[in-house]
Amino acid sequence: MNTLAGRVYFVTMLLLILSCNKACNKEEPIVHFPNAAINNIDDQLLFNEIIAEAYFGNGGSDSIHKTKSVTKSVTSILVGMAIDKGYINNIDETVGDYLYEYLTPEDSILASITIRELLTMSGGFDWNELTDPDWIYWNNWIQSDDHFLHALHIPIIHEPGTHFTYCTTGCQILSGIFTKATGYSLKAFAEEFLFAPLGIEGDRPWGADHQGFNYGGVTLQLKARDMLKIGQLYLNKGIFHDQQVVSKSWVNSSTSPQINTGNTMYYASQYEFYWWIGEQQGVQYYFANGYGGQFICIFPEPNMLVIAQSELNNAFHVPGEQWINTLSMIMNDILSSTI
Repeated sequence: MNTLAGRVYFVTMLLLILSCNKACNKEEPIVHFPNAAINNIDDQLLFNEIIAEAYFGNGGSDSIHKTKSVTKSVTSILVGMAIDKGYINNIDETVGDYLYEYLTPEDSILASITIRELLTMSGGFDWNELTDPDWIYWNNWIQSDDHFLHALHIPIIHEPGTHFTYCTTGCQILSGIFTKATGYSLKAFAEEFLFAPLGIEGDRPWGADHQGFNYGGVTLQLKARDMLKIGQLYLNKGIFHDQQVVSKSWVNSSTSPQINTGNTMYYASQYEFYWWIGEQQGVQYYFANGYGGQFICIFPEPNMLVIAQSELNNAFHVPGEQWINTLSMIMNDILSSTI
């Protein structure tokens, strides 16, 4: 089978859509998932436009869904746009440049951490969610009286810029920097400069901390179609409907391998600016990654997107399994059908 360009896959417990934008045989499916490891997935094919959708449970085309840490990749886009617009000079500016009012002379190492280091999860914090099966770091943060101030007081145990440690509280520090630099909350900036050009209309809930800073790493809620538009934006190097929404240089720099993850995440040995980066079966890709099975997977060659949303089961172990199974299906079943 010839490689088909411009395909979009939605893989979700709510719907599954496959598409291509070149001539292709509508008689034969590109791929089937009869043995998919996730419940409630149906096969649908579409070509050039969405012609078939299947929804399950309480889902529907207007369902707004918790994206979990896909939020981080959206935050990355907004930081790039703030740099494009001159609100932030460059990613080598520091925590101290913007959050000095929260710091004391004893916070000199924290003050020296750069935006680049926050975006690459290399701030040196004593925090790594991916190696914390009991969620101690996370629970201590969520149960704290002030989430922003708690984030500023996470101990620093590595020289900034030298170690990858997955740390959502670092995203919260970046959110504070963003608002101090731009005068906008992440949500307000996204609504005006990102969502509006993408045609994302209506409210998209995005939680905020005790200081009023939106959570830079979690809580943004989006429709599957919203995630598709964000994926299309990056697949097209920052252009959406002939408008350069975010610069090509930011898209390129934010999705080029920069720091080794130590394989703490399946299918992603590298990381850069809140995007996971890897290679499978000779195909390079990057993806936004949310707990429980939320993904925007971008494959520049063969010009393909995979969008995934998954409902979370209350059983503690199920979201983790669902997370891995969804990603495995994308990187094996779907990707294999394109090469």
